[in-house]
Amino acid sequence: MDLIRQIDDFFDGELRDNSFFSIYSFTNENINGYLPFFDLKGKTLLTVGSSGDQTINANLAGCDDITVYDICPLSKAYFYLKMTSMLCLDREEFTDFLCDNKYDDIGIGLINPKFLNINTFNRIKNVLKTLDYESFCIWEHLLNHYGGIDIYRLFRSDINEFKSTIYCNRYLKNDYNYLQARKRIHNLLVNFVTGNIVEPQTDRKFHNIWLSNVAHSIPKEKRIPMLENNSRILTPDGKMLVCYYWNTSMTVKGYKIKEFKNPEIIQKIFPGTSKESANNSIQLYEKSNGHHL
Repeated sequence: MDLIRQIDDFFDGELRDNSFFSIYSFTNENINGYLPFFDLKGKTLLTVGSSGDQTINANLAGCDDITVYDICPLSKAYFYLKMTSMLCLDREEFTDFLCDNKYDDIGIGLINPKFLNINTFNRIKNVLKTLDYESFCIWEHLLNHYGGIDIYRLFRSDINEFKSTIYCNRYLKNDYNYLQARKRIHNLLVNFVTGNIVEPQTDRKFHNIWLSNVAHSIPKEKRIPMLENNSRILTPDGKMLVCYYWNTSMTVKGYKIKEFKNPEIIQKIFPGTSKESANNSIQLYEKSNGHHL
């Protein structure tokens, strides 16, 4: 399997640029802040996010048809590992297994000792094998050939503390939400595309598009084309969220709001998940009369 070979190359040091292999164990953005702006029940969604939390929270809100675009080739494998963990583990076990820094805020250390441990994996692997065989092969290889410290290198180290993980994710707020998310995920149809969201290659139209946590990483000259390309695949009444423009208030990294023509654009300031990101801004773009950017 080519992806397993790439993973081995990464650990052998031959694949030195690991930016495309970076996984977020959980989201570090305020999904709960902008979720109410969307009508997701029975609608389609195009989203990004290697943590899979955008998909799980949208599914809990009633969306069963989701396309996930991400440049990280491990996004699909990690989502199916997370989905399997939800189906097999209670909420405490789930966060023990997948949250790398769960105990950091009480001084036990940076890496949760239960993070991706082989014993828990062996309990759930047969379900993973049934859900998605390719994902099973990837995690079976990783957890049997590399130690926890090595695997930790595949994950982003800039996520927030554990209490922010709970704050961001409706499905982790309590046991009831978690069990509802587990029940709903059985109906989820998800299509994964490894590619660049700047130029989505699809003929489908979507009711909702979340350009989640990507705006700051897109070069300035590609931000307008990204919005134009994605607006073309919105339904006439669709909505598109763009975040985050770090601490940019009412501008978009040099582009004034007036440069966006035709559609109605509602700019909102949502509190971030830490004091450092308290002023992060998003844009909510609502398509009007079939126009696009």
